Amino acid sequence: MERKIIRKERHNGIEVIEYGIKNDALELRFINVGGAITKIALAEDAYEENLVCSYHSLADYLDNGCFLNTLIGRTSNRITNGKFTINGKAYQVDLNDGSNNLHGGTENLTHMVFDVSESERGYQLQAVMKEQPEGFPGNLQVFVQYELDDNKVKISYKGLSDKDTLFNPTQHAYFNLSGNLKRSIYEHELMINASAVAEVNEQSSFTEELISVDGTRFDFGVQTIIDPVNKPESDLFDRAFGYDHLFLLDENEPAAVFYEPVSGRKLEIFTSEPAMQFYAGNHLKDEVFENNRAAEAHLGACFETHKVPFDFDSQLLKANEKSHVQETEWVFSKV
Repeated sequence: MERKIIRKERHNGIEVIEYGIKNDALELRFINVGGAITKIALAEDAYEENLVCSYHSLADYLDNGCFLNTLIGRTSNRITNGKFTINGKAYQVDLNDGSNNLHGGTENLTHMVFDVSESERGYQLQAVMKEQPEGFPGNLQVFVQYELDDNKVKISYKGLSDKDTLFNPTQHAYFNLSGNLKRSIYEHELMINASAVAEVNEQSSFTEELISVDGTRFDFGVQTIIDPVNKPESDLFDRAFGYDHLFLLDENEPAAVFYEPVSGRKLEIFTSEPAMQFYAGNHLKDEVFENNRAAEAHLGACFETHKVPFDFDSQLLKANEKSHVQETEWVFSKV
C-alpha cells in the first residue's frame, strides 16, 4: 500500500492538502478540508477513470454548497424546525434549509480543516467542533478513518464530547461509475434493500410517516434503471424535485448496489446504519468539475448512510465516552 501527499495549495489563507492511498485494486484521494474525496479509481482502469464527481479546482472545496464528497455532521440530513430534546432539555439549532437544519447547519464538518495522520491502512482525520451556545451542546471531537482493504473503501467514525450531544455523521460522495463523468447516473442501475421511505412535506421536512416502496418509483428491491421516466407518477418524488429520499434499510446485505452497464463497474454498499438517503444530484448545475466539465443534474448519485434523522435517541453521544458511531464500506468491482 502506498500513502503520499499529492499536492499542497494555499487558498484564502488555508493550506489545502490532498492525500492519496493506493493499493493493487484501488486509489483514493481526499483533502484535509471537509475530508472531501477527490478521486476513487480502479487499478483495472489504470487508476485513470475517476468514479466520483470532483471539482476542477481545490479552491472550490472552500465554498462547497452541494457538500461535494465531504464528511457530514454533527448530524446528517434534516432536523425539522431545528428542534430536538436531550435529557428533557429542548434545543434549537440554526435553520439553513428553509424550515430545516440540514447536515448540521452552518457550522458543519464540510467546512472543517482536519488534522490528518497515517493509520494502518490509510489515514485518520480528526477535528474539534466547538460547543454552540445557541445550538448543539458539547465540544465534540470527531475521528474518521479512511482506509483501503483490497477493493474496499472503509469509513469509520468515532466521537467524544464533553456533554451529551447528537452525533450522526455520513459521507456525501457523488458517485458516477461511467468514469470521468461520461454518462448520467440516470443510465445506471440501482438496488436498495429497503421496504419503506420516509415521507417529506413541501418543505422537505420529515413527517415521520413511512411509505411502502412496493410498486412505486422508490421500489429498487430488484436492480433497475434509475431513470424514472417509465415509472409511476409520485407526489412524494415531485416534492423533492427528484430522488432525494430517506430509505429505511432492511437487514439484508448489501444495503445497495449501484451498477453502470456500459463499463460493467459496480459499487456495493455495506453499512452498520439503519437508513440511507439516496440523492440523484437533482440540483447540480453551476459547479465546474474536473477537466472543465460543466455540471448538470443527475451527474452524481449520493448514498448517505446514517441513523434515522428524526430518531434522536439513536444519535445520542453520551458525555466523555469515546464511541464508535458507525462504519460503512464501499466495495468496487468490474464485471
